[in-house]
Amino acid sequence: MLVKRKALTIGSFLLPGLLVYVGFMWIPTLRSFYLSLFHLPNLASKTFVGFRNYQSLFTEPIFIKSLTNTLKFMAVNVPIQIATAYIIAYLLYMGFKGYKVFRFMFFVPVVLLTASVGVVAEYLFSPWLGPFKKFFEFFGLEYRNPFGNAMIAIYAVVMMDWWKWLGTKIMLFYAGFQNMSTEIIEAATIDGAGGINMFFRIIIPLSWEILSLVTVLLIIGSMKVFGLLFIMTGGGPNHATEVLTVYLYNIAFSEFNFGGGSAVAVVLFALTIVITIVMRRLFRRDK
Repeated sequence: MLVKRKALTIGSFLLPGLLVYVGFMWIPTLRSFYLSLFHLPNLASKTFVGFRNYQSLFTEPIFIKSLTNTLKFMAVNVPIQIATAYIIAYLLYMGFKGYKVFRFMFFVPVVLLTASVGVVAEYLFSPWLGPFKKFFEFFGLEYRNPFGNAMIAIYAVVMMDWWKWLGTKIMLFYAGFQNMSTEIIEAATIDGAGGINMFFRIIIPLSWEILSLVTVLLIIGSMKVFGLLFIMTGGGPNHATEVLTVYLYNIAFSEFNFGGGSAVAVVLFALTIVITIVMRRLFRRDK
């Protein structure tokens, strides 16, 4: 009787969260898959087309381009953010003089509105009135807007995303460092470990769990990047920064192809799940 009552109590606490999770996660996901099987010129009428929307996607050059851009964004963004955030967080953890001020400064961009960051970035790099243009002209150099250059636009967006969200990763790593076993670190110090040996042989293994967690979260965030990129470039120039989320927005809400947009959402979801599972297994294997 006591066991049943305990199970009922646990279930009553879990049920609200479970209902929210199912209602806001799995039902919309299954609904997207269902809608992807139809031709939807509007939400009032639909025609069943099976997997034709998926066939159309993988024969569409712009979709392939957006898929490539998404993977490129993730491949560049994840290592840069992980490496810089981890090193900065470790330096903050070491408690050098004035570290509290730097901790605050790194977190300031996180609390800024994404829209405001995008608008400010557009102004800073503007080829007409931007301060960077004036700086280059002052030294007699030719200025080219990085967001207008198809070769480097995606990397410029990565750097702005890095600046905007670096503080979150630093705080996560910093919290992970705070939970490390001080006994092990002290024992390693007594045994003569220090500097690079301490960092690679002690600190990284002790913080492996938070390192794997932040990496997976960053992969998921990179796969679904939208707001900052959409404001700064809108996917241009010439689709050079058009990732899957921007492509989804364009075909669903500009072309009113809701079936195709749902198919893109399903592909993005499946791709994110696969990459996340692979990364989790890699981290588990390395551990």
